[in-house]
Amino acid sequence: MVANRVVKRIISGHFHASLTPLKNGKLGGTRLMSAPAGKRAAGVVDGTNDEKFDVAIIGGGIVGLATAREIVNRFSNARVIVVEKEKNLVPHQTSHNSGVIHAGIYYEPGSDMAYLCVEGARRLYEYCEKKGLPCKRVGKLIVATREEELTVLQYYYERAKANKVQGLEILRPDQIRDLEPNIQALQALHSPNTGITDYAQVGLSYSKDFLASGRGKIHSGFEVIAIEGDEKRGIEIYGKGSKMVKSRWLITCAGLQSDYVGYMAGGKKGPTVLPFRGTYHELKPEVRNIITRNIYPVPDPKFPMVGVHLTPRVDGSVLIGPNAALSLAKEGYRFRDFNLKDSLKFASNKGLWKLVLRNPGIVLQEVWRDINTKAFVREAQRYCPTLKLDDTAYGWSGVHAVAIDDDGKIIGDFLFEVGKAGLVLNVRNAPSPACTASLAIATAIVDQAVNTFDWKNWRHSTVV
Repeated sequence: MVANRVVKRIISGHFHASLTPLKNGKLGGTRLMSAPAGKRAAGVVDGTNDEKFDVAIIGGGIVGLATAREIVNRFSNARVIVVEKEKNLVPHQTSHNSGVIHAGIYYEPGSDMAYLCVEGARRLYEYCEKKGLPCKRVGKLIVATREEELTVLQYYYERAKANKVQGLEILRPDQIRDLEPNIQALQALHSPNTGITDYAQVGLSYSKDFLASGRGKIHSGFEVIAIEGDEKRGIEIYGKGSKMVKSRWLITCAGLQSDYVGYMAGGKKGPTVLPFRGTYHELKPEVRNIITRNIYPVPDPKFPMVGVHLTPRVDGSVLIGPNAALSLAKEGYRFRDFNLKDSLKFASNKGLWKLVLRNPGIVLQEVWRDINTKAFVREAQRYCPTLKLDDTAYGWSGVHAVAIDDDGKIIGDFLFEVGKAGLVLNVRNAPSPACTASLAIATAIVDQAVNTFDWKNWRHSTVV
């Protein structure tokens, strides 16, 4: 199996910080509509107590919660705790995004990102239907408005077919108008299986499944400041305010903080996670019918950002956005937000400078769109000329985690790392489409844990 080969490479290398990508997802690798800051879930408690757990998970976002759910579902006696820095669950990337269920178009064929996206989307549609969560298969058009974009559009069409994305077709201008009368383009790639949901609600549903097992706990307001451990005593996680959690094993799913937390957990300093702030504007209610499905420009294959797009939401609103401007704080939702620790880390990072110096025009363009609404809306007007500046209103911002290596290259796939004493599994990179793929990613993470932590014969609780 591919999985065994990769895991063997982890184990035969250095337990201390061995970085390993998944292989084909087979290892065993939105805000709330009314509450963009995240939401409290039933069963979430502040602080901690003297209990000991089999597995601790750092991170109460959608990936951490899906992983916790997967563990208690798979192991009948496992006792698991999730610790989250904020007071509410799903506070950052999970609850501040477009809410799109991606079909798997953009990703390199054969990559874990491609496999997990396609498989994750299938499972997510089934999950939302079963749980009665808001979910619509509205479809998507990727529109080429310039001659030079036609070749790139064909490139993505071939990629998507290789990824086994279903129902794709290239549309002519008249076919585009039949679907979306207000959209003008030379060609479009139509993906009928792209959809929309509310990922904050999905994440909270995962937390309810997890807590319903009776073997899971969630501690919010637990900001991790140190992680210690060895084979004899297991893992000790220390939080601000003299809080501590003990467990046998640890899985970190820390999102924007994954480089800081991964290093605390015995991993390498890199890759560095950069925060890119994406601003969203909203269409005013009277013009929301301007589109009925997701409308995306043709993205640059060299970058993970997919451009300013129009996105219908399950609550009836329509978004325009986002841009992608580098923030000076990991959780910098506003242009003026600044964090000294984060900024010093970025300023001293050679990889970031290489990335910026290789792409100065794009960096400046994204900053300009961040501060100039006309420039921002103009991007959408390229394919939707009937859209007017007065049709829009400022919405909100999200922060997107982008991992880069020391050479300034963006890491485009999921990445795992083994930490302290072989008792820690760090999820060092879980970029978009992590929300779409969350159920499949959780399966891959637990498959990896089965091999890394030797859980193959684990049937009963082994609390230290």
